[in-house]
Amino acid sequence: MKLWTTPLSEQALGPRADLHCTPVRGFGQAVEILHGEADLGLDLDLGGEELRPQVQELRRIYEPFLASRVLPQSGTCLDIGAGAGWFALPFAAAFPRWRVLCLEADMARYQALVATIARSGLDNISCFHGGFHPAASPVDLPENISNQSLNWKETGIFPPKALQRALAQAAPTQFSSLPGLEGRLAPAQVTLGGQEQSSPGFDPALLTALAPDLVKLEAPGVEQELATALAGAPTGFVTGRLFSHLPSAALRPEDPACARQIYLPYGDHALRRDYEDGLEGRRAGLDVVVALYNGRDFIAECLDTLLAEETPDIRVLVVDDGSSDGSGDLVAERYGAHPRLTLLRKPNGGCASARNYGRAHSTASHITFVDADDRVDPALFSQLLELANYSGFNIVEGEFLLFESSAGDAGDAGDPEMRQPSYEAARFASGPSHRLGEIPYCLRPSLEMMKGQPTIWRRIYRRDFLDHWDISFPEHVRAFDDQIFQLLCAQHGGEMAHVFGVSYHYRQHSAQDIKQGDSRHFYSFNMYREVFLRAEREAWPDILPVVESLLNTMSWSYAGLHQDLKETYQQAAVAFLVMLAKGFGPWLLEAVSLERVGIEGLEFLVAQQLQGCARLPVDHGMLHLEDWRWQPEFIEMQRAPH
Repeated sequence: MKLWTTPLSEQALGPRADLHCTPVRGFGQAVEILHGEADLGLDLDLGGEELRPQVQELRRIYEPFLASRVLPQSGTCLDIGAGAGWFALPFAAAFPRWRVLCLEADMARYQALVATIARSGLDNISCFHGGFHPAASPVDLPENISNQSLNWKETGIFPPKALQRALAQAAPTQFSSLPGLEGRLAPAQVTLGGQEQSSPGFDPALLTALAPDLVKLEAPGVEQELATALAGAPTGFVTGRLFSHLPSAALRPEDPACARQIYLPYGDHALRRDYEDGLEGRRAGLDVVVALYNGRDFIAECLDTLLAEETPDIRVLVVDDGSSDGSGDLVAERYGAHPRLTLLRKPNGGCASARNYGRAHSTASHITFVDADDRVDPALFSQLLELANYSGFNIVEGEFLLFESSAGDAGDAGDPEMRQPSYEAARFASGPSHRLGEIPYCLRPSLEMMKGQPTIWRRIYRRDFLDHWDISFPEHVRAFDDQIFQLLCAQHGGEMAHVFGVSYHYRQHSAQDIKQGDSRHFYSFNMYREVFLRAEREAWPDILPVVESLLNTMSWSYAGLHQDLKETYQQAAVAFLVMLAKGFGPWLLEAVSLERVGIEGLEFLVAQQLQGCARLPVDHGMLHLEDWRWQPEFIEMQRAPH
């Protein structure tokens, strides 16, 4: 292959004595980079070259990205903002059957790049002086130019001659250095301060015409334009650095068959899309599962808010769980033609069954579960998904508020509405500590979720996280199925993000399960026993947070129970706590306060029961013991008239 470079006179190249030579090992190849960067006092004999920012980027970004991908044996690579060739040279040496094209707007760095390529003797790398610029003059190219780029293996020429001429003849455009960013150039109109220089400006449309297989992107001030150009290109790999928040959807290829893989750090964040996200039957995005049962009064308001923001990556799966009030028919009539909504129908099996059914039909990388009588701020899930795409967190949550309408029919024009903030307002009073673009957020350990009531609906979850830890909804219970879901997510979620300024609206009304005060509250014993069994099987290092969560639930349930159920609940709670003490050891209850639960005589009754079985050894097998008072069905049988 011919080495194509913008023609330079000997005077333009400058004296070679001004260039430093630094040996670099990248992608398993040893190369030498000629550059004009100062040594900054680095002791090169002691490996000081590893401290150079360019080498650190090679180690932190490019080597891990390519080591975790399967590249074709041959292809084309476009290095935008190549500098002196810190990425391009070792890449070209490691992949000799690839063709590497470098673009660099800064004259001094370009001169060093030309000298480095000439010194290397590599024949699969070329370079041009210039950079992409939003104000660059449009280029008139043949209609089939992209096909010529793709057919480089047959012609042996990359880029095609028409593109070589366009790059070599690009008109001068004003760029400016970015203070504090190694003097990197950006289009002059987007920078503040910095020294200006004139360099050839390339029309971003040339990126589409080049149709590279891999793009290394460092182009401050023109990232959005290049993302638009990449949409029409068959580029399979994109890496580099971002200097501003680029919406993750901007890098989505127009061709759905293009399984593009991305790793683009941006400050403390990184936009990432992996190979698995492009597998058949899977897509990068969010599925919102709405479990619907006899929710005709509220479902339209719920879906209108979910669909209010046009976000193609977010789709809604409505699961009609055997409704008898025409809820499913209403959804079909009103939203049947909506491209982002799918209606699924199934026989009645309960809320847990409906949620699992929707999850089984989901193809997205992230998932969330919404109640059919609630609603959301239109930007809630788009912001959560954007942060999830840039952070990789297993769980990202928004805020929530409580609201209550006095009218029975949602959406009544004269309906007064009462709102109140959630109990979390004080917890997050200090405000955000991080920001992604316009999205403010803070970090919190997922274990904190064990302390509060289940609020699974204001969070989005990575599907692979849920699959890996086998977290789903137990279908044998007919209420409070979200309790075990939240507890397991809390245990395994790790660090998570809390986004400010967007809320889930949790409707309060008399028909809610949590307000019935009936035997369904006893399902919690079922849920917690499953959690403790999981803790034993998986050897959780600390189960005290689960015990505290159990006591919180007991306190809340007991306070809201019908009076005729309280004695049975007291007995059930005593039996459950004794089981825990004999399963894990008496230390477990000694570390918490039973008095705070508010169940009369609880601490005394538990101590009395433990004294009666003191001779029984501590054994995890005790966790498998059963008690009829933990099963709502048996309680209802006892209460039934004989």
